[in-house]
Parts: sequence; C-alpha cells; structure tokens
Amino acid sequence: MISLACLLSVPSASAMDWSLLLQQGRIGVALPDIETGGWSVTGISAELVNSVEADNHAVTVHFKPGSRLTATTVIEKTEDSPARLNNVQLDLTDVTLTINLSGAGTFADRTTVAGQVTIEVGDLQHPRLKPQGWRFVGRVSGAVSDLSLEGEVRSDSGLLAGVVFRNRADEFMAGQVALDMDAEQAGTALAGALVQWPPLLTLNHGQLEAAASFRLEPDAPFALDARLNLAGVSGVFDRSAFSDMSGRLLFSLEDESLAARLRDISIGQINSGIGIGPVRLLADYRSPVPEPFAGELEIQQATAEFLNGRLRIAPQTLDLAKLPVNVPLDVYELSLERLLEVYPAEGFEGTGRLNGRIPLMISGTSVEVEQGTMAAIVPGGRLRLPGERLQAMLGSSQAVDLVVQALQNFHYSVLDSTIDYDKNGKLMLGLRLEGESPSVRGGQPVVLNINLEEDIPALLTSLQLSGRVNEAVTERVRERLQQSGQEAQP
Repeated sequence: MISLACLLSVPSASAMDWSLLLQQGRIGVALPDIETGGWSVTGISAELVNSVEADNHAVTVHFKPGSRLTATTVIEKTEDSPARLNNVQLDLTDVTLTINLSGAGTFADRTTVAGQVTIEVGDLQHPRLKPQGWRFVGRVSGAVSDLSLEGEVRSDSGLLAGVVFRNRADEFMAGQVALDMDAEQAGTALAGALVQWPPLLTLNHGQLEAAASFRLEPDAPFALDARLNLAGVSGVFDRSAFSDMSGRLLFSLEDESLAARLRDISIGQINSGIGIGPVRLLADYRSPVPEPFAGELEIQQATAEFLNGRLRIAPQTLDLAKLPVNVPLDVYELSLERLLEVYPAEGFEGTGRLNGRIPLMISGTSVEVEQGTMAAIVPGGRLRLPGERLQAMLGSSQAVDLVVQALQNFHYSVLDSTIDYDKNGKLMLGLRLEGESPSVRGGQPVVLNINLEEDIPALLTSLQLSGRVNEAVTERVRERLQQSGQEAQP
C-alpha cells in the first residue's frame, strides 16, 4: 500500500534546479531476506509514514509516528557464540534520513541518520544469555558508514544499562556499557539474564557499578576492558553469608589473554558458621582465553581477622594450570578462648593464644591439609573441658579416665597440635599437652597425647542450623537436608 501527496517545482530547465515536497506518504512493503557479514535477516517488512523534501542537492526524509521496520529473525552465523533475535521491531518515529546528492564519497558516506529510535527484540537467544526480551531506547546519529547509537537497554529480567555504540564500516566496531544499580535489584536481574550467574549467589544489600568498553577491528583480536565497583555489598553464596564487600575488580581481554585485577577488596565478614573478617585482598590474575581457569594468580595481599587473631597468605604466585596448588596459611595469635566459645559444645573453656601454619592443598573440587601445625604462645594457658563430653568423645579406658580428669582443670605450658584434613571433610588433630592439674598426681607435671577427629561439614551444618549465620543460610541448609532425607536438627 502506497499513498502520496506531493508538489514538484522546476523553476528553470536551463539551471537544472528542481525540488520535491512530499507532504504525506505511507508505504507498506515486504522486503527480501538479507545475507551479509555473517548475519541472516528474514521476514523483513516496512510500514513507513513520512514526508520528503528533495532538490538537486539533497533528499531529506522525515519519519512520522507509525514508521517501523520489522524482521521475523536476525541470526548470527558463527560456531562459537551464535545469536538469534526473534520478532525484532525498529521504531523510526522522529528519525530523519538525509542523502547528500552533490557531495563526494560513497552513498553510505553521504547518507546520514539522526533521531530517536526504539528497538524491541521479542526474544534474544545466545549461549551466554537466558532467552528473554530486550528493549533499547536512544538516539541514532551519523552517516550510515559511521553510525552511532546512544541510550538505555533493558531486559525483561530488569537489567538496565546505558549503551554507547559506534560502527565505522570496514574500520572498527566499538561500544561502551555502563550499569549502576542497587545490589539486590542487580543480582535478581543478572540471575535472570546470565546463564553462568552462580545459582546459589544472592545479593541483598549495597550498590553495584559496572562499566565495559570493547573494540573490534578487521584482522585484529577482540579487545575488552571492564570494571566492577562494589560498595557495601552483602549477600549469600551457597551456605556462606558475606557482608560489606567493597572494592574494585578490573578486567581486560587483549591478544588472546585475559587479565583480572582485584584492587582494595575488603569484606566485612564471611560466615559459614564461624565468622572470618574483615578480609582484605589485593591480587592479579592472567590466563589464556581458551583456558580461563588455568592461569597464574599473583597474590599481593590476603589477610583476615579470625577468632580474635589473624590469618595471612604471604605474597606469592600460584599456577592454577598445575593443580593442586599449595597455599601456606599462616595463623597468628588465635584466641583459644574464642575458639572454644564458638565450638558447639557447652562447658568448654580455655585461655591462651596460638600460632601456626596450615598448608592448604587446593584442587578444583576440594581442599586438603597435610601436616599443619599449631602451637601455644608462651606462657601457655588453661583448659577446662567437661568430663561427660570428653568421655563421649574419647571413649572409656584407664588412660582416657586420666585424661578426662586432668582436662577438667588443666594448666598447660605446652600445647602443640598437628593438623590433617582430607577431601571428605574429616579433620584429624594430634594434641600434645604439657602442664599440671591440681586433681591429678598432686599437681605433678603431666604430659597428655590426644588424637581427635571432627567431621567439619557436619560441624558447619550444625552451626548453620543454629542460626549463627543468617536465616537464608539456615533455610537453604534445611532444604538440602530434607531433599537428602536427613533430619534438619542443629
């Protein structure tokens, strides 16, 4: 359907000047499919309402409300990350198209576009994205050969970002994306948009600010720079709660190399049953793009407060391509009093401070410890452990009875411990105590050697069910226990 109302004026044939005014035009037409640059566009149609001004110098088309282009599908034909856009609509209301008839350059150089556009995609499918609708509202400007878009894009899941895009034909394609959202809203939106968003990660407080820029040139690798600013972010990951996370994460992709930098990262507390924090991190990571998890991690700072003491990983470089990696964890001035307070057994009391080193062997699926050591700082301290609980832990024998009696009020000068932890979560402690107890042998020196075992996953589950983390973690643990047929009792 085509309707026209126009006026043609030719004032002088010798001057070859002419002009055309189309006051109201309406065009509805189906267009042929397009195959270009690895893209396929099918089911194209146009519904245009416009006015046209033309003379021997230029043609100007003003699109009016109701002007739109539609396509049934837009498909990117690549093996690595194919994209498919279904039900695409381009609203051209208030867009102006100008063709310079007398200038130099190609037709694309002499054709400019300017105005407000709305692009709606009914369903966007991509291997890294969850299928859903997307909408862009912004301005288009520039020559067809050097086109720019600037505006906002929103997904059906609620993800909102500012977008700047520029395409200079045969030279480069570049863009910038910026996001600034409340952490809870951003977490919900990202979980609904990204396939690889961790399903057990929930954000509930703080602010996220992210920005990324990319550039693609012919015969050059894809280049990307991105940053993520965190401000007071709190949430839950799996069965651990974290709070007040702040800092910067910087990413770059260039020359087939992926780089990540952690700057001024601090976490108020990480709590899986026993709180750790504040935590402070400063590190760099680099890997080849084909193997993003097989790079080198350069730790510059990794410290945390724990049980009124400190944990520290010394600066070092870890090759994650060679698992397991050995990460020595140094422990300073850990409070035995605080340790026995958080242990889920009533009546355990003690004093003293501990230093030690725990060699962590980290693989892709587990953490193990072999021959870790802890020792009390001089002058030692005191232990008071209830007899009934000790009897249940150690069994019954003449030697055990002596240990139980001594530990009900034991003044130690030496407390040494070996630490082993296997991939199944079993902690094995070899304790050596030297000291005295007023109720044993008249207070004469006593040496005790004790071997203890603890199921750490079961211990943490007990702590999580007791409400020491938060309600979200407790509920998540209960659900898992119910699914496995176990009772959810603290």
